[in-house]
Amino acid sequence: MMIMLTYIVIPLTKNSANTNALNVLIEKDIGADVRHKLQADAGWLIQFDGTTKELSDKLTITGQKPGEPSLVGPAIIAPISGYYGRGPTDMWEWLKIRFER
Repeated sequence: MMIMLTYIVIPLTKNSANTNALNVLIEKDIGADVRHKLQADAGWLIQFDGTTKELSDKLTITGQKPGEPSLVGPAIIAPISGYYGRGPTDMWEWLKIRFER
C-alpha cells in the first residue's frame, strides 16, 4: 500500500490572478478527497504520492521550459510531519483523518 504524504502549498504572491489560477488548477487536478483549502485563501493541504518537486511540477509552479514563466506564480510546498496551532475544526479533522491512514 502506498503511503501518501501530506503537503502544505502556500502561494507566495499578492497577485490574486496567480492565486486564483493556482486554486483553479488544484481544484481541477487534485481530487477533492485529497485536498483541503485553507481559510482566507492562505493555501492548501494536499495528500500526494510523490515528491515536493513532482507536486510542484504537477501544479505548474515549476517545470516550465527555460525562460517560460509559471502561470500560477511562486509558491512553497512542504511536507507536514506534525501539526499544531489554531484553526477551523474541519481543517483539524481533515489532518487527523489523513495522519491516521
